Amino acid sequence: MLRHSWKYASVECQGVPNDQGVGESILYKNQDIISTMKWSYQIGSIEGIPIKLHVTFLIIFLFVLWLFAANNFAILGITIGFGGMDISTGLKYLLGAIAAALFFTTLLFHELSHSFVAQRYGAQIRGITLFVIGGVSQMDEIPKEPRMETRISAAGPGLSLGIGVFTYTIYYLFGPVDLAGTGAVFKNATLILVGIIAFYNILLGLFNLIPAFPMDGGRLLRAWLAKRMPYIDATRRAVAVGKSFAFAMGIFGLLTIASGGSGGLWLLLIALFIYFGGSEEERATVVSVTLEGVKVRDLMTPFPNVIYVPPDWTLDQLIDVMFKTKHMGYPVQERLDSPVLGMITFADIQKIPASKRSATKIEDVMTRELIAIRPDTVAYDALKLMSTRNVGRLLVMENGEVKGIVSRTDLVRAIQFRGMYK
Repeated sequence: MLRHSWKYASVECQGVPNDQGVGESILYKNQDIISTMKWSYQIGSIEGIPIKLHVTFLIIFLFVLWLFAANNFAILGITIGFGGMDISTGLKYLLGAIAAALFFTTLLFHELSHSFVAQRYGAQIRGITLFVIGGVSQMDEIPKEPRMETRISAAGPGLSLGIGVFTYTIYYLFGPVDLAGTGAVFKNATLILVGIIAFYNILLGLFNLIPAFPMDGGRLLRAWLAKRMPYIDATRRAVAVGKSFAFAMGIFGLLTIASGGSGGLWLLLIALFIYFGGSEEERATVVSVTLEGVKVRDLMTPFPNVIYVPPDWTLDQLIDVMFKTKHMGYPVQERLDSPVLGMITFADIQKIPASKRSATKIEDVMTRELIAIRPDTVAYDALKLMSTRNVGRLLVMENGEVKGIVSRTDLVRAIQFRGMYK
């Protein structure tokens, strides 16, 4: 499954901008994801791509381990689970753990295949994270060229189906599992293990081919449509198809729950996942396309119009300036032509009790780490940087000199105005 690294950054600007809340929907939604990523822990890296496990992965791993160890059922002639074998409970759970580990390894391979192909086209991969719902390849941006997106999106399902067909061939040639037979414990355990890998990889590949975002099939559909219409229109068509699938799946899930059947809740959760994932993909695409060709220099407040504040001012003095200028953050400098010492924002002020603000200087609470970009940086990249670093403004610098400052508001206005004509 492919996702933008700032995939949840969204803007309500589809054709006609809304009057309020646009800035918040760009960054605040993504801040939830940034917060969630704090619960992910890196376990290694492959070809420079960080591999992370989210804490919720433990839930699905333990569930899958139990599913394989304590149960025994057949699907399409494939025996799933070690519960029917005449072996100790401890050995069943050991085999279940091995099967679960191998399956999630193939899931990691699925994500790596996306990432490796994307890297060939110059995409920057931030990492792969395994969650309770599966795996996510986080990349800065999926190429908008249909041929590239097709190859990147098809890589994962193609690998999963390849693994599934290969292991099923082994299962078919050496099977079936004979639980009633004696002296065939090793053979049965091996066949069940191979059958699990075969069935769930084929299922994984086919599921990801559903033409609905954020599954790979949604991107394949968009790439096909993008050969015949503008990219935004292709995205909206693909999202509409995906939402139709989500709606049908949700109805079926509710009917299943009402009839007392199993699996209805999972279908409902998947339907919600598809519906909202598609909506977020559409909004992120609108933002990306709307800001195409726009540079930071086109939007920034240029030097010397940048309002700065001295480090020896008190916070009360700063609040007065904020009230008059209506800005929420400022560079801290001795003079306009002197080096920038840091940044001070309204969020920094809020950390100090009101009773102490008259005696607290700006230099005592300012952020000394400067996050800067170049004037020729693409505006969309500036938005992503703000999103990932959770800041509302960026210094614009070149050759060590301040050229201006660009804020979230500047970017939102550009999205609103340009969205009216795109």
